[in-house]
Amino acid sequence: MFKIYCSRCGEKLPDDSKFCPNCGTAVKLEVASESSFVVRFEKDPRLQEHWIKRAVAYVIDSIIVWVATTIILAIIRLPVFIANPVAFFNIFSFPFAMGLLYILYFPIAETMHGATIGKSLLGLKVVTKTGGKLSFEKAFIRNISKIHWVLLLLDLIGGLVTSTDLHQKYSDRITNTTVA
Repeated sequence: MFKIYCSRCGEKLPDDSKFCPNCGTAVKLEVASESSFVVRFEKDPRLQEHWIKRAVAYVIDSIIVWVATTIILAIIRLPVFIANPVAFFNIFSFPFAMGLLYILYFPIAETMHGATIGKSLLGLKVVTKTGGKLSFEKAFIRNISKIHWVLLLLDLIGGLVTSTDLHQKYSDRITNTTVA
């Protein structure tokens, strides 16, 4: 059993109190764990479905960006490949190029069509909280974390931990956008 204290005067309250015996303030029980994003996520199947759709859309879009990155690097680095096939596979150039394509592909697609190909296939759309269309600036800011997976993970966790709207990443809160 946990102890209950008055929110106004700090007096320890009996278990079944409706009012503080010391100052008369009404007792309001607020369970902190109910506001936890983990508990809210566990109890809301629509929220779970929303994030599953977003994850699948991200995988689809990542495959598209991976293919585009591979083609672009193959074209750019063809002379290197011909001269030295081993040097073609530079472990630093591919992630860098893919990160750059991420922060171009997502904002352009979301500005022009309201969604990327992956989001469109899953019936998702990026909109402002007022329901309006995204500007390129907002789309760019909400997607800048996609330049590296660690930043994206921090963006996601930051949004879930600090937001009351569990449909938003942290960058969505900054830009006042959401995925509907």
